[in-house]
Amino acid sequence: MPAIRHHHVEVDGLKVFVREAGDASRPTLVLLPGYPSSTRAYVRLIDRLAADWHTVAIDYPGFGSSDPLPESPTFDRLAEVTGKVIDLLGIGDYAVYMFDFGAPVGFRIALEHDQRVKAVITQNGNAYVEGFGPDVEGLNGWWSDKAKHQDTVDWVVSLAGTRHQWLTGARNPEHIDPEQALADQAVIDLPGRAEYMKSLLWDYQTNPVRYPSWQAWLRERQPNVLAIWGRNDTFFIAPGAEAYRRDVPSAEVVLLDTGHFALEEAADEIAAHVNTVLAKTFA
Repeated sequence: MPAIRHHHVEVDGLKVFVREAGDASRPTLVLLPGYPSSTRAYVRLIDRLAADWHTVAIDYPGFGSSDPLPESPTFDRLAEVTGKVIDLLGIGDYAVYMFDFGAPVGFRIALEHDQRVKAVITQNGNAYVEGFGPDVEGLNGWWSDKAKHQDTVDWVVSLAGTRHQWLTGARNPEHIDPEQALADQAVIDLPGRAEYMKSLLWDYQTNPVRYPSWQAWLRERQPNVLAIWGRNDTFFIAPGAEAYRRDVPSAEVVLLDTGHFALEEAADEIAAHVNTVLAKTFA
């Protein structure tokens, strides 16, 4: 398998971390991670895809090994910086893999890059109100009454909350590497980073109001869509995957017996489906 190349791209004075593998002359898959993780969560998938495709996984500012934004973070700024990284890497047309936070970042970029985005692979990456599960409803209470529900978001950025993200819905908790949560928490525990993440979680409420524009882009563009979901996820539930068919009738929907971090238990199956949609897209 091709070795992963680890490097930084400088954007707006920030060092943004990139994991890249495969031949850059081949079609590109851009992988956008979720909260609270980094591109480290994609290593096993990259290993399965890089022999055939150019894979590029990007840590958002303040995630993984990327510098944080100097100002309060927003999804607009994460998308702006991440889109600039894609451009600076010289990537033209590409497919995008969106997981969790990858959906609000990725759809913002897609509206800017438009025709360059040839396929959308969404793995528990929500763009429909039907996709909200009980764990998102907990944040909704905080958005409605910040002071009353502050304990909720304090727990989210704690080690217990991070472990919950990784373990929720898993078919067998023993399949989930416990060091994943520890590595994510080490970033959250950096000075000022927990408040940084809370600011971003607060900004998440700007995403649902944009769903209609993302759905309109899907209807107009009709990209190849693979909605591959851990159906036991309590953050983004299976109806959110099914909803993609409303705007892209040809969308393939695959529900797996696993949870939020579906790659931990279903990397082989996900890689096989991704290979299929990439082959169809870039034939």
